[in-house]
Amino acid sequence: MNKKVVILVAALFLGLFIIWPLLSVIESVKFKKNGIQTQGTVSDRDTRKKGLARVTVVFVTQDGSEVTAQAQKRNFVGTGDKTELWYDPADPQKIDFGDTIGYNMRVVVIAGLVILLLFYFLIKILLADVEKKKLLKSGMKISAEFVVIDRNEKYRMGDKNPWIIKCKWTDIRNNREYFFVSKDYTIDPKEYLAGRRYVDVFIDPADPSRYYMDASFMPEGDITYS
Repeated sequence: MNKKVVILVAALFLGLFIIWPLLSVIESVKFKKNGIQTQGTVSDRDTRKKGLARVTVVFVTQDGSEVTAQAQKRNFVGTGDKTELWYDPADPQKIDFGDTIGYNMRVVVIAGLVILLLFYFLIKILLADVEKKKLLKSGMKISAEFVVIDRNEKYRMGDKNPWIIKCKWTDIRNNREYFFVSKDYTIDPKEYLAGRRYVDVFIDPADPSRYYMDASFMPEGDITYS
């Protein structure tokens, strides 16, 4: 699958994933702002369902009415414990313990940072595509001498380091030697090079360190990575 598509799908999934905790944070903050703060006594703590425990409390409203209500709670409390809560003066059955805000906010922040990181990689890939097209269109095509097939030791793909193709070229204008490295591959490029001594590379004449190696002889698909 195309790397850009994978990143977009992952970012979309995380975006949908944080909707519920984000709405929960907004709702809790609004509830605390408009609700009435008081203290209640825990009468039950239900942990049979997945997620945060649902805690039942008994408390007295400002008008002296005793109310039994239930809501999710992050921090542990046992039966008989006193706990802080906020209730809706128009409907005291609606309460919030206020301690799920930090819990949900952590989820939102972590997921949000991952989304930003994904978009960073996406922008990086898109910029590389723009650079590639620019070099193919207006760059100088040279024949770089094949040097070696090597492993990229910077990171791993699965349990192995990816394969890379290394080439070199000497600029006769200044007799300076430049080295070029291909993108990463999960397969050995040896058989696809088929004895090639030279590989086409498109360079920026003003700055040969900006280049694109034409490795179109390599197969496309899941076994190669852009």
